[in-house]
Amino acid sequence: MKRNLFSALAVLTSIFFISSLSSCGDSYSPITLTSKDEKTVITNNDTIKLTKFTDGEQYNIKGGNGKYFPEIINKKDTEILKFSYDGNTISITPVNEGSSYLNISDSEENVSRFVVTVEKKDRHYNVESVSATVEGDGLTVGTQKELVNLIISESDIKAGGKFDFQYTNSTNGIVKILSSEGSQYKSGSFVETKSYNPGNGEEISSFKITISESEIFTLYLSEEKMTLSKDVTDKYKGQKPEYNNLEKAYLIYNLSVVPTEDE
Repeated sequence: MKRNLFSALAVLTSIFFISSLSSCGDSYSPITLTSKDEKTVITNNDTIKLTKFTDGEQYNIKGGNGKYFPEIINKKDTEILKFSYDGNTISITPVNEGSSYLNISDSEENVSRFVVTVEKKDRHYNVESVSATVEGDGLTVGTQKELVNLIISESDIKAGGKFDFQYTNSTNGIVKILSSEGSQYKSGSFVETKSYNPGNGEEISSFKITISESEIFTLYLSEEKMTLSKDVTDKYKGQKPEYNNLEKAYLIYNLSVVPTEDE
């Protein structure tokens, strides 16, 4: 009797063990998105933020059983995003402002849902203060201070001013400039180009701004320093004999970002 009971228990244990092994093959880790540098992992119900008029983002799909089926589910009729998928990498491209869902499922009915939000590319800045820099080997300390104070005092835009860059495509748009708090906005157009500082590799955005035929100038945006700079060397070089040795002069607007309604 004991031998039969032992045999029955052994059979049941074997069946349970085999069953456990077979069920492991049906258990998968959740489907996630991983950035190309693998530093960012997007999990179920996380939000992916994209900016309109940019190339978007690329992710590797991981988890599940490896056979993936991406699908866009728009909240409204407006197309918010599009994607391409090569079997390994999914590229998500912004189309219009708003939010939508990106569902990724596999052949075993595992699924993860990601919220994709597309924001405007527009930039809005407050001018917190105005400063200047001058360079020239032959400039005395007194002349340098005089020039800096002169450049700041003659700036059309003061602390309390604003810059609004509203994009109509990836590089062009409408600019609105407020010279000081309580003044009237001036409007014009801008064309943006990208360059890199050869010294430190920082990306610099150059905005060629046209207010009128007689008012065209360029501002250089450093997002790292949060400044817009204007080259005023030609305006001041030679204005006085003491300024003949001026080599570089920049008017600098020190900025803060105007929060959007969603922030």
